[in-house]
Amino acid sequence: MKKFYELTTKLSKKIQKELGAGFKENVLQAALAIEFIQAKVEYEKELSLDVLYKKHPIGHIIADFYIPKQTNFGISEDIIIETKQAILEDKAEYLSQLKIYLKSRAKHLGNKDISKAILIQWDKKDRLADDHNSITFTADIKIDVWELQKNKLHKIWSSDKND
Repeated sequence: MKKFYELTTKLSKKIQKELGAGFKENVLQAALAIEFIQAKVEYEKELSLDVLYKKHPIGHIIADFYIPKQTNFGISEDIIIETKQAILEDKAEYLSQLKIYLKSRAKHLGNKDISKAILIQWDKKDRLADDHNSITFTADIKIDVWELQKNKLHKIWSSDKND
């Protein structure tokens, strides 16, 4: 799985460096989809997940990307990817969203073992030079992998610690 986390980090940094900050999430997601295609990563974009209550669908949510098991990248279980164009920090609202996706996916499949989600955060702002005569496109991103265990999310991998 680490191989896929590292690949996702590399592709996300490439996108951030090429485009710079400030683009809406849908633009960044489209770029990531292109990178996944070129890298031959199987994915489903904007996966609709039923929200179940006592086995009855009561609504739905949409995950940015769904990555199924794939041996070529060492992906041993399905993964949900959520992307954000934001200031690079942990935010409870993003993590709550990941928890909802993971719980919904597990209930939908009747499988409590689907437990991992990747949160990609692209930096929201480029950097203006000290002399104010140029701007540097930021390549700053933050990628964390979270695992749902007994209704709690735990960070199990981070690009901050693995660069």
